[in-house]
Amino acid sequence: MTALIAHRPLSPKAIVWGLLLANGFLIALMLALAKTATAQGVPAITYAFWQTLIAGSVLLLCAARPSAIFKRRLTRYFLISGLTGIAIPNAIAFYLVTKLGAGFTGIMYALPPIFTFLIATTMGLESRNWTKLTGLAIAVSACAWIVLQRHTEMHHPNGLWFALGLLIPVSLSIGNVYRSVAWPTDTKPMTLAAGTLLASAMTLGALAVALRTPLVSTEYGTRFLTIIIPQGLLTALTYYCAFELQKRSNPVFYSQLGAVAAMFGLVIGVVWFDERYSMAIWLGALTVIAGLRMSNRERRPESSRNRVTSVKLRNS
Repeated sequence: MTALIAHRPLSPKAIVWGLLLANGFLIALMLALAKTATAQGVPAITYAFWQTLIAGSVLLLCAARPSAIFKRRLTRYFLISGLTGIAIPNAIAFYLVTKLGAGFTGIMYALPPIFTFLIATTMGLESRNWTKLTGLAIAVSACAWIVLQRHTEMHHPNGLWFALGLLIPVSLSIGNVYRSVAWPTDTKPMTLAAGTLLASAMTLGALAVALRTPLVSTEYGTRFLTIIIPQGLLTALTYYCAFELQKRSNPVFYSQLGAVAAMFGLVIGVVWFDERYSMAIWLGALTVIAGLRMSNRERRPESSRNRVTSVKLRNS
């Protein structure tokens, strides 16, 4: 069997699809663990801080050249990427997961392609076409339908929670566009993931101090350690896979990651937390996926790297 595997290496297409599915599942599982911890009284900022600190430290120790993380030219990349791609969306998601459920919160991770497309077209990084616009219109309409259905199913809904949830895809979209433009081509994905996670931890730590939120407390209990340590390791694997996926694929393919995570999130919400969703929400989720698939049907004529080069030439 070993010899057979050695003679039949996985194709690049199989690898990126495997990374996409694995990464989507890991993101959904990450939200589930966060709900377990925050439901016990652990502040969302505290949980996000330790999650990213542990994950970033693990990846830094595993990196071939840990010293590369301290290059001055990467500082801005780490700070912007960490703030928009991890700190803001994760802190919000970990707070909302106890209010709206793991499944619904996971839906917010399916929306970045919509906002990414709008930002990219505004910046001239993406050309408009009817297929993409139609697919995005379907996905946005389905998302609005899901929010409306979930709002009517809750006993005491708070509109602010849903508005806050929209900051998740907006922040992730800004991070996606920034990484596409500023991606350091001569730096390993593990180093980029480690630096981004540690920069996120620094931001969350500073925010926790400003809000007087304790990062360490006996009130969290010993069970917090049994959750946060596996969560840190899980997060390290999640973001390593994410940066590998972004390196090996184009932004159109990468943007489907959130949709995969959203579907896994609904399933985990039902299996793990006994959450119940109406048929309307399940149909809405499938429609979101279908709309995003339609919008991504046409591949970009240029690779991400070529697009970045053309943008730099126009700005020079």
